[in-house]
Amino acid sequence: MTISRALRLMPAVVLVLGLTACTDDDPGSGKGTPASSAAGTTAGTSETTSTAPETPSVEPATGKELSVATVSMRLTDSPGWSVTETAVIVVASLHPDTGGTLNVTVQDAPNLPGRDTDDKAESFERTLSTEPAAPKRVENRVVDGVDCFVLDGRNDDIHHYVVGAVVGDQLFLLQFRVPAGLADGDQMIEQMLASVDIKGA
Repeated sequence: MTISRALRLMPAVVLVLGLTACTDDDPGSGKGTPASSAAGTTAGTSETTSTAPETPSVEPATGKELSVATVSMRLTDSPGWSVTETAVIVVASLHPDTGGTLNVTVQDAPNLPGRDTDDKAESFERTLSTEPAAPKRVENRVVDGVDCFVLDGRNDDIHHYVVGAVVGDQLFLLQFRVPAGLADGDQMIEQMLASVDIKGA
């Protein structure tokens, strides 16, 4: 991905945070329905369980670090990644030999007072409902010691996987859009998540 193309993608990604950080959620909206689980996750209802599964034991990714104020994460070790960075969002793209584009986004934003991780999960599920492979709420998971919401969606073309949480007065979000034809795509997601450092957690 060229820098100009990445910059064109960034407003749409930032819009997701803007919608959830600056508007009130509809308290009457229903929660998401169960969805197929991603590698290392368990499908469940949109209701948060009291104990979230730990991040699966995999070798953490060791590639370039993507970092914003609240969280950092490393890419898989490949020279093919193209990265565009700002203070609040980092977008990385990789073009695997099997075709398509693997997109990774790391971002954070101030959180509204009184909004918790569950509130944000519901907001993002609604906000992303019109995207390809619209991700649905599945069981929470623990990433770097923090209980995070998970949204998971798949179709014939893409696997859309989202992890996020409220930490202090900040919200962070990790998004993965992986071509369905990439055989080790789920493994790459797990490697990157295993490298996550949630700052101040």
